[in-house]
Amino acid sequence: MMKNSLSTLVRSTTTLVIVLILSFFVTRVAYRNPAAMLAPRNATQDVIDGVARALRLDEPWYLQLWYYLYRGPDIQGAPMGLFHWPPALGFSFRKQAPVTDLILAKAPVTISLALGALVIWMTIGIIAGVAASRWQGRLVDHVLAFFAYVGLSVPTFLSGILISYFLFFQLTSHGFAWFPSSGYVPLTENVVEWARHLLLPCATLAIAEIGIFQRIVRAGMLDVLGQDYIRTARAKGLSETRIYLSHALKSALNPIITLGGLELAVIMGGAIVTETIFGLDGVGRMAINAALDGDFPLVIGTTIFASSVFVLSTLTVDLMVQWRDPARQS
Repeated sequence: MMKNSLSTLVRSTTTLVIVLILSFFVTRVAYRNPAAMLAPRNATQDVIDGVARALRLDEPWYLQLWYYLYRGPDIQGAPMGLFHWPPALGFSFRKQAPVTDLILAKAPVTISLALGALVIWMTIGIIAGVAASRWQGRLVDHVLAFFAYVGLSVPTFLSGILISYFLFFQLTSHGFAWFPSSGYVPLTENVVEWARHLLLPCATLAIAEIGIFQRIVRAGMLDVLGQDYIRTARAKGLSETRIYLSHALKSALNPIITLGGLELAVIMGGAIVTETIFGLDGVGRMAINAALDGDFPLVIGTTIFASSVFVLSTLTVDLMVQWRDPARQS
């Protein structure tokens, strides 16, 4: 298990390095004249050249990358490089603030959104998957399959608009102001308002995931239920509830854990459509605005953040699967 863990760690670190180099190179290709974008409007060429020299934008991209890693811009005399402690993801000249601080300010919104959606889709998906396997081929199975395919077929932007229309606009117009239309309230300020503001966007993200997880749980359960030890458990007189929950579901959890971790990482990288529909100022929305504004340090920083979340989630999932599977520990 230790050998597999070290191999996964090396692979994860290599992935992050490659992502960093590619994101730095791509931004330099995409923004041909970043100094002109950062300089004041109607600035003269001398001013633009001065900005380029001050930010080292006139040097080759690989030297800029080296500078980004080991030093960064001198802000108040403090190193801002990625290899300093605490690591810094650069400085946003558009917002006049360190990129790390900007990301950390938006991260609670995206984290709350992702974890809330995870709880919803895992809970409903597992319950629906177990029910579908329990009554395989019956009406319950067909109904759950129908809703799973509908959820998978509806795009996120459409489901978000429909949820906002029916559960906010229609309810509010009839005097039931149960959900706000947009915005975010920190968990530390008001737990109830935090949940009210996040329930609709979390449900929007969870709809498609419920369908995926319901089908995976059903397939995994049916595969396990055909094993010899399940027949032995039934021969011993164990109840169907105990067989399904204590034996079959426990054995079928590995693919659920793997996919759950990967889907959570994707959402943590920025649920851009959902954040936009419900007015949530998260990491994904900030990344899009940064790309449109030409704020390349913020683009690089959010890319590294999203990649780090994905790599850490994958690493965690791999370790959990190895820990749960004795055959892989040898």
